Amino acid sequence: MKRLKRPLGELLPGPPDKTIPRLQELVQKTGPPFIISVGDVVSRETIAAGIPVNLWIVDHRSMRQSLAPQEYRAPITYRARNPAGTISIESWDTIRTAVKQNQSVILVDGEEDLLALPCIIESRDKSLVLYGQPSEGMVVVRVSARIRQEVDRILQHASREEA
Repeated sequence: MKRLKRPLGELLPGPPDKTIPRLQELVQKTGPPFIISVGDVVSRETIAAGIPVNLWIVDHRSMRQSLAPQEYRAPITYRARNPAGTISIESWDTIRTAVKQNQSVILVDGEEDLLALPCIIESRDKSLVLYGQPSEGMVVVRVSARIRQEVDRILQHASREEA
């Protein structure tokens, strides 16, 4: 999974005080139909900035350190088990359900790091999937057929969980 070390979308480099204004500008300019935030730091920053996120995916950890729980004012809260370094069938199914809602949060028991991948596959075109690139900044993926194909290729090389 060496490919995942490089951003899947546009890297907005720097700390949140640099990345969030650029994200706000991008959201205003492109008017995405759906925005997904994967990760606690990115999710907290989008809430603080008032960015209209439709789905937050969090595990109450950042860089393997526990974080105090954030309040997500979403009408629906899902829970999913997703062990570190995996994409569980349960978490993928939960994402597939959540992207059909207007606004929700998925609380992950385990780790959410790889869950941007099923988010990209399950999102409609022109949606944005946001995630942190450790020590570098925020990645913004504009969902398209091309990026879905790239993610599909990555997933074909990953080991599979048995149902």
